[in-house]
Amino acid sequence: MNGMMLRFRSLILAAALPVVLGGCSGTAPTDPLRSSSHAVVNATVQYLGLEGGCWTLAVAPRSRYLPLNLPDQFRKDGFQVHAELVRRDDYASVCVVGPVVEIVSIQPR
Repeated sequence: MNGMMLRFRSLILAAALPVVLGGCSGTAPTDPLRSSSHAVVNATVQYLGLEGGCWTLAVAPRSRYLPLNLPDQFRKDGFQVHAELVRRDDYASVCVVGPVVEIVSIQPR
């Protein structure tokens, strides 16, 4: 009975941990798109090798966005940009590290 109870507790902890740590939304309390669908941000372009690779925009240590339309000339890991973004909740991605966004405008910083 002890082994079964330990496995049950481990399963509950494994299921609850993502919820406690912020779930799949990928938004942090300082995330500019947390309470709005539009934001102007300074970000760092980052390439993540998840699920075949994803280009992201890192805004804060724990806030990332998955851009739908990142231009090729900005696809450089570590590239600093200034961008106007619109959150697109009607899209999903296999790289579940943050909300999907559409870039309205982007420029080097």
